[in-house]
Amino acid sequence: DFLALRLVNGNDCAGRVEVFYNGTWGSICSNRMSQLTAVTVCKHLNCGDEGEITEDFKYGRGSGPTWLDHIECSEQHSSLWQCQSDPWDPQSCDNRAEETHISCSGRKEATSPGTFADCPNSTSCSDREKLQVVGGEDECSGRVEIWHQGSWGTICDDAWDMADANVVCRQLGCGSAVSALSEAAFGEGTGPIWLEKVHCKGTELSLWDCPAKPLFGRNCDHKEDAAVNCSDSPRRPAAASTRLSMPVILCIILGTLLCLVLAILAGQIRRARAQQR
Repeated sequence: DFLALRLVNGNDCAGRVEVFYNGTWGSICSNRMSQLTAVTVCKHLNCGDEGEITEDFKYGRGSGPTWLDHIECSEQHSSLWQCQSDPWDPQSCDNRAEETHISCSGRKEATSPGTFADCPNSTSCSDREKLQVVGGEDECSGRVEIWHQGSWGTICDDAWDMADANVVCRQLGCGSAVSALSEAAFGEGTGPIWLEKVHCKGTELSLWDCPAKPLFGRNCDHKEDAAVNCSDSPRRPAAASTRLSMPVILCIILGTLLCLVLAILAGQIRRARAQQR
């Protein structure tokens, strides 16, 4: 089964812990959880090497299954999946008050303020502004790129399919997907490769709602950049005016030819009358 981990209702590095298992996101329980486990979650998410379990439940309560309980990690673990726990069970917690809320810190700061900016062009932005397609004919077709840690990067085409492409097209306001393309169909990117094995159901409103595996360029190269073709295209006033002007140009040409023919005929009639006199 595909597994994924995230923090919700806060930010990328603080929130209620959720895991993706058996096709569904669900919470994990905090029973017997130590600070080492919180630190392991933070390391797993690339959110630094410090973490703490918060008790104020400010990140809200979940509504899905509660997948895991009694998770115990050690200093040697860098991923939550390496830690011991009870077996997977959709009712692992006795109640929602046992759900785990974690806040991470200690992520290394960038050497320049803009390098790890949360948004491409401003201090606050929507998920839509952190997604773009480039290299295509318009803003609704091209290589898929996401903004992360201060730079645009691509997505590896491993497991890339129509469900993933549909979410991208919907998020961009470009209708539904016509095709999910692989092998750098719109050219190779040059930045980081941020994700691989994106697993959308196709109904999500944002790519960030889909489970995926952070990659950081280790198992994929830009020859495998994912891309999309969407059903809708932005309006192009210049192209539209060109198409509309073609009939006008044809009419002008035909009108000119007709006038020339009439002028020749008129000249011949005048000459004929002159000869008759």
